[in-house]
Amino acid sequence: MKATRHSFVALAALLVTGASLFVAPSAGRKGPFNPEALPPTIDSTKKVHFVTVDNAFTPPNENWTPNLKILTGGDHTTEAVTVGGHTGVKVMGIKFNTADDLYPMWANEHTVDILMQFYGDSALLNPDGSPCYFNFLTGTLPEPIAVDGGELPAHAKNGKWNWVLFRVPNGLRHMDGGRLIGTMHPKSKKDAGLIEVSKNSGQNGGTIRMDGLHDFKVRFVAFGQQGAFGEPEQINHFKR
Repeated sequence: MKATRHSFVALAALLVTGASLFVAPSAGRKGPFNPEALPPTIDSTKKVHFVTVDNAFTPPNENWTPNLKILTGGDHTTEAVTVGGHTGVKVMGIKFNTADDLYPMWANEHTVDILMQFYGDSALLNPDGSPCYFNFLTGTLPEPIAVDGGELPAHAKNGKWNWVLFRVPNGLRHMDGGRLIGTMHPKSKKDAGLIEVSKNSGQNGGTIRMDGLHDFKVRFVAFGQQGAFGEPEQINHFKR
């Protein structure tokens, strides 16, 4: 009996050690990560929808689908920009709208992780040098909800392309309990004036809209299940 107990303890210790070795490569890594490659903290078991402006990034596994579209025109106009050795898009107003034509994917997700690559310049700061504030708009009319996006630190103005990870809560509508990201408001389905602007489960033809950063420059956007790209505290480090 004593030998059996010792064997069990030894086996348990081995399993714990093995588990630690399995998770450590991802869990222990922290940025800033190389903008020329996807972050090494990616969880290959999670599903992701993405767009790469300059076609520099390819799907790392079969769970990644390159179907997102950065919209332009109306209140979310963007234009092409080349800076820091790469081509991206620049926000011409203060709205940046991304459409996901496979949006029902998010209907059962409590959160949606958003991985972006942005260029660190004065677009991140107010005239007084303080960080700009921005948010994400989720849901369709007549019941959209703005979600706090926070601020990027002042030292993210570093003249480089940077990775950043946002974790956006996917709240429930009061009317029918549907998720704001991934479904359409029942009234928007019946209103001819709202169907087109709500068609991708968001605002003005998009799915998730970011507000508050005029001149913001973006090279890559991805929506993922929670943990698909790692954790914000791993990704959100910026070279000074």
